[in-house]
Amino acid sequence: MNLELKQKKLFAGERQFRFKDKTTLNVISKKLKKHNEYLIDVVALEPKVKGNFIFAKKTLVSFIVFLNISLVLHFTSGLDFLLAGNKDWYLAGAIIICLISLISFLVLTQYEQVFVARHSKVPLVRFYNGLPNKKEYKNFIKAMQQKSQQRFDHLKLNMQQQRAGELKTIRRVYEQGGITAEQYDNAKNTLLKFSDG
Repeated sequence: MNLELKQKKLFAGERQFRFKDKTTLNVISKKLKKHNEYLIDVVALEPKVKGNFIFAKKTLVSFIVFLNISLVLHFTSGLDFLLAGNKDWYLAGAIIICLISLISFLVLTQYEQVFVARHSKVPLVRFYNGLPNKKEYKNFIKAMQQKSQQRFDHLKLNMQQQRAGELKTIRRVYEQGGITAEQYDNAKNTLLKFSDG
């Protein structure tokens, strides 16, 4: 059973996952200016992995805008006077930005797979789908699911203990930069609402 997975995606960064022991997953996420590392008790994870499609809207909008600018510059002859004879330079610049936006859109639009917390459903572990290769990826996902379910079955926690443990895990992940303040607050409110009821 593979207990470590390293993923790297162009422009999106690196992700490393490693089991410290039978109960704890170490997650390291590195982006250009951001580095997060946190620990997750696997009992807090829902064993079923969920799909998450990320659509890079801003880069698509940028591509469409600069494509239209390029077309206008290319097909409108009356702009020569307005642009003081530099129409070719403006056109080249617009085409370059258009191509960069298209490449960024293709790279940043991606399908991820996510393990969420059992009760609050906050996303805790995100994977680039199928990286570094399908076999390694599937084996690690299977190991995650098995370890989560085995730990859950072994501990035999009542509902209040499950939610208290999940809240502790989510707080630690939030403090170490793995989730946003909004996600943490929503998860905390959900778990506290359950325990009040």
